[in-house]
Amino acid sequence: MSFIDIAAIADDEWPRLAALLDETESARAQRFAFESDRRAFVAAHALLRARLSRHATNISPAEWRFGATPHGKPFLRAPVTSLDVSLSHTRGMAAAAIASGRQIGVDVESALTPRNALNVAERYFAPQEAALLRAESDPFAQSELFFAIWTLKEAVLKADGRGLARGLDSLVVNLSPLAISSGSGETYGVAQWRRGGFFIAAAACGDGADFRLEEARAAALIDAGGMI
Repeated sequence: MSFIDIAAIADDEWPRLAALLDETESARAQRFAFESDRRAFVAAHALLRARLSRHATNISPAEWRFGATPHGKPFLRAPVTSLDVSLSHTRGMAAAAIASGRQIGVDVESALTPRNALNVAERYFAPQEAALLRAESDPFAQSELFFAIWTLKEAVLKADGRGLARGLDSLVVNLSPLAISSGSGETYGVAQWRRGGFFIAAAACGDGADFRLEEARAAALIDAGGMI
């Protein structure tokens, strides 16, 4: 699990990060209307590529090729490996996760982004989760609770591969101790971190997941691009 603080990336580093992307990713980046969104996309994809090349040191970041499932989950098309991948980005931060032999998901959200937390929870969360938000009268605490639950749900749905098509209310988040329950009996390992104004959550299908979070620097990602 890695994340990168987009505010810490220097202006002269952006072209070199963008050079790690393939033509399809570069075209997608150009379609963003706002520079902040474009940079978040570039950072996430550069981060994932550089971290993959740390797993396979004979492959440069620019060589990886990706596909996507009908529900949007990315997968490695070439070279063929047993690695599963996930990435997430929001204005100000990007994150990427890689796992071997199991499905992985990651989500990052800015806690500073305005949301009508209670309305969203009552519409999309499980009833017991919405009840937790209704019981919290302090707006800041309610927002914190909302993002803690939301990011964990998103991470699990990304790991599962069905995304939002499965439904946010199909999972119930328990924050203490941290756990996910599913009516289908599926099990997930989960972890969550708070970095600055952002929530980061990771999930893996099955038991026994060992999550470690590290901060990446743009210079290291750029260096990885020139290693071959």
